[in-house]
Amino acid sequence: MVIESLYPGAYQAKLENGLRILVDEVPQSRSVAVGIGIRVGSRDDPSHLSGLSHFIEHLVFKGTETRDAITISQQIDSVGGHLNAATGKEATFFYAETPAEGLETALGILADLVLHPRFAPGQIDLERNVVLEEIRGHEDDPEESAYDLFAAGLWRGGHPLSRSVLGTQEAIRGARREEISAHHVRHYQPDNMVLVICGAVKVERVIESANQLFPKRTVAPDPGITRASPTCHPQRCEHDRPTGQAHVYFALQGPPAHSEDRFPLEVANSILGDGPSSRLFRAIREERGLAYVVTSHLTCYSDVGLWLTYAGIAPKTTGAVIDLIRAEFARLQRESTPSPEFRLAKQKLRGHLILGMETNWNRAAHLGTAAIQKREILSPDQLLVRLDQVTRDDVRRVLDAYLRPEVMNLTIVGPTS
Repeated sequence: MVIESLYPGAYQAKLENGLRILVDEVPQSRSVAVGIGIRVGSRDDPSHLSGLSHFIEHLVFKGTETRDAITISQQIDSVGGHLNAATGKEATFFYAETPAEGLETALGILADLVLHPRFAPGQIDLERNVVLEEIRGHEDDPEESAYDLFAAGLWRGGHPLSRSVLGTQEAIRGARREEISAHHVRHYQPDNMVLVICGAVKVERVIESANQLFPKRTVAPDPGITRASPTCHPQRCEHDRPTGQAHVYFALQGPPAHSEDRFPLEVANSILGDGPSSRLFRAIREERGLAYVVTSHLTCYSDVGLWLTYAGIAPKTTGAVIDLIRAEFARLQRESTPSPEFRLAKQKLRGHLILGMETNWNRAAHLGTAAIQKREILSPDQLLVRLDQVTRDDVRRVLDAYLRPEVMNLTIVGPTS
């Protein structure tokens, strides 16, 4: 097996079973972050079982072939660590943080969870109720429900990225053990996983442990696991809801995670709506007091991106705020960004990146997400260089490519009268 250096202190290797291992050694640390990412998320759920990936994330904690739920909790507590998981649109992550001496315990538990869940029928039914309560809580939250309505109409043809990660009550109620197990077996294989560890650890020790914990895959590779790339649906949608606020979403298609365009577009977004110094914050909140939350951000998936602007406002000001947001889009597109504002946007992003890399888990998440999305893995210093290299001409180029009003999706959720 070849251990390849990614950058000073960071290494990658691949086991014979296809498991990719990423290790970031931080000698001065006294703790370790361990994560296992599986390349499966809500966009990969069967159409009639929306929310299945998230349901499985819950179920693995109910017990494995050798550990029940109480044992799992006691073992991670015995090393002073904590254990959690998260499901997204494209991936599911299981992770733990512990003092350095708890590495073997945490890695053993995580490997057991993802590889050997029992899916006991009684536990499935118990956790089904828990997930149904989570969905009900989500549906009762006006902002969460508003976002779901926006997302449902964002991508053409009801693309799987339009689904809520939590899924529907109907789907969760109807999920059978055989379907749950089949989805798990299909996706939870070593060659569809990434093991990432950051902190007080040596790469050789990780590989030795992983070789013992991760067997060869138990089923043949499935060539049918594919994803269709979506396109943004340019439309204006209004959903009448009896909420106290109106929720306004402007969406544009952005670059995928592997595109170099994401660096200059992040700078453009920073100017537009990222934080108190941004144009939208100043124009809508600070100067006119029309919103508490007004923001924009860029989300990059493996094959597409989303550039989203959001405002939560009083229903009577909806028209005025929409006009102000459109005006800021037009100004960004029409005028060259002044040099001081351009430098400020880059410095803001630079600081966010540096602060975000100060914890072992954030560094591990950076590595794991890049691997899951199959994009180039860059060190923190390399990321800073890419950001520093962005010019105003680069920003102008991506604005011409992505800030296109004719393909914009505008969704309004709230009272219409």
